[in-house]
Amino acid sequence: MKRFARVMFLSCLMFLAGCNSISKYEDDDVAAIVRGEEITVGELRFLYADDQVLDNLDGMIKATLAVQEAKRLNLDVSDKLQEIQETKSSAVELYPKDDDSEMAKELRQFPESQAKKLNMNPEEYIVKHYEIMNEISAYMVAYIEEKLGQSFESVEVDDVEEFDKKINQLLDKLVDDHKDEIEKFIK
Repeated sequence: MKRFARVMFLSCLMFLAGCNSISKYEDDDVAAIVRGEEITVGELRFLYADDQVLDNLDGMIKATLAVQEAKRLNLDVSDKLQEIQETKSSAVELYPKDDDSEMAKELRQFPESQAKKLNMNPEEYIVKHYEIMNEISAYMVAYIEEKLGQSFESVEVDDVEEFDKKINQLLDKLVDDHKDEIEKFIK
C-alpha cells in the first residue's frame, strides 16, 4: 500500500512545473481536446494553481492519452481504483492542520488556496484531488508497465533515471502518434 502511494505520488509529480497565468479563461473553456475528449480550464484549475495550469497542459494531454490507451487495452486497474476509494479519506491525515511549523504552512498553502477558490473546505479539496490524481496515475502506471514490460516496483534505485527516460520517450511517442487528434485552445 505505501509503495503504491509513493508510485502514485511520483507519477503525479510529472505534472508539476512553471509559472503562467490563466486568468483570462473561464472554467468551462476548453483547454484541449484529446482524441475527442475535452480537458476544460476548470479541470486544470482544480488540479493545479492558476499560475501552473498552462505549464501542466502538455502533461495532462499525455496523461489523458495514457488513460485512454489503458482503457482501450482493457488494462485491469480495478484493484487500484478500489484501493483509492478505500484510502481517499486517509489523504486528509497527511494534511498538517494543527502544525504551525514553516513546512506545515507551506504544505497547507496549495490546498487551502485551491479550496478557497473552489468554495470547498481544505479537507474536501484534498480528498477529491487525491481521488482524481490517483485515478489518473493508476491508469498511467498500468499503461506504462504494460508497454515497457516492467513494473515500477521492480525498478532498482540505480535504474530509476533510465526508467524515467523510457517513460518520457513512451509518452512523447504516444503524443506524436496522435498529434493529429490533439487540439490545444489555450496558450
